[in-house]
Amino acid sequence: MKQENLEKIIAFRHVLHEHPELSNHEVNTRKLIKEFIAQNMSGYLVFDEVSWLYCMKPYQPTKQTIVLRADHDAIMNSSNTPFHGCGHDGHTAILLGVMLEEEGRESEYNVIYLFQPAEENGSGAAICKPLFETYHVDKIFGLHNMPNLRKNIIYYRPETVMCASVGYRISLTGVQSHASEPEKGLNPVYALSAFAKSIEPLAKQTGFQPFTFANKHFSSLAMITIIHVNVGSLNFGISPANGEICLTLRAAKENELAVLEEYVRSYFEGLKGKFKVSIEEFDRFDENYADPSLVDKTVRKLKAAGLEVEELSEPIRASEDFGYYKKFAPCMFFFVGMGTCPSLHHDSYVFDDEIIPTAVCMFETII
Repeated sequence: MKQENLEKIIAFRHVLHEHPELSNHEVNTRKLIKEFIAQNMSGYLVFDEVSWLYCMKPYQPTKQTIVLRADHDAIMNSSNTPFHGCGHDGHTAILLGVMLEEEGRESEYNVIYLFQPAEENGSGAAICKPLFETYHVDKIFGLHNMPNLRKNIIYYRPETVMCASVGYRISLTGVQSHASEPEKGLNPVYALSAFAKSIEPLAKQTGFQPFTFANKHFSSLAMITIIHVNVGSLNFGISPANGEICLTLRAAKENELAVLEEYVRSYFEGLKGKFKVSIEEFDRFDENYADPSLVDKTVRKLKAAGLEVEELSEPIRASEDFGYYKKFAPCMFFFVGMGTCPSLHHDSYVFDDEIIPTAVCMFETII
């Protein structure tokens, strides 16, 4: 990168870092992005779609179109305060850095720079669907910084890059009774406990190897994590009627996530003769899948440009809503290593500005 551009981008990343906003509330963040573009670039059209935005040079219908995507939402820390604990401030800075570097250059592609909201809750990619209904997009690229991978190395993987996942909240309503007469009521704790015990093997499936659970065969990782359980209240005279359990279901393959979902739903729907049952769904993430042909072609180009590139031996267990974009065009998702540092979402995590030039160079090479 030009030193002047790098200094601008680092300074702007620090501004974003000081103004974190949660998913679906990134109003000031988008204002800051637009102000930076207006103050530093004149060669791009800025399309403000209210809850998201994208930029491009004048569209030429005879050219193929590629999308480069960055997210810009923040998360909560353990003190219940918003902070950029996942590095989306860095992702946004990187994309703006590419725009600065590419402003005066011609490309054989239309390049759309997509600034996406709400990645953390899985809703942001779908919000940006109108972009893909407006333009025929041929390829889509995204990235994530990654602590504890070698610094300034670009990591990739064909096929499954990150897992599919979904959150469930299941509520049971039985019959309340006096604590001295529990037989006269219907306490949901035993049904919830039996379910929790039944899925305990799925909390131990941490590898991407085939296995069998409940007579269902899984070709790769599939797991369920219990994130919350609540039954009754601190009242020693009552056998409670109400209980709930919250789960994160996760699988390397979307079709196998569906198998987990069917197991959970059928278990609780089977209780409807006794309990009132409510099942709510949250934060659905599609499998983040990289097109093998695009991966092969892109990796060869990156290596030819002298960038250090390494293939991941297995997918990342976490989810990323970038996986939604495979509905529209071949996709490829990268990780840029940040070296030894606190993990994503840790209270002490801070994006490392030293990886910005590597990430910008990667996207420039792709363009």
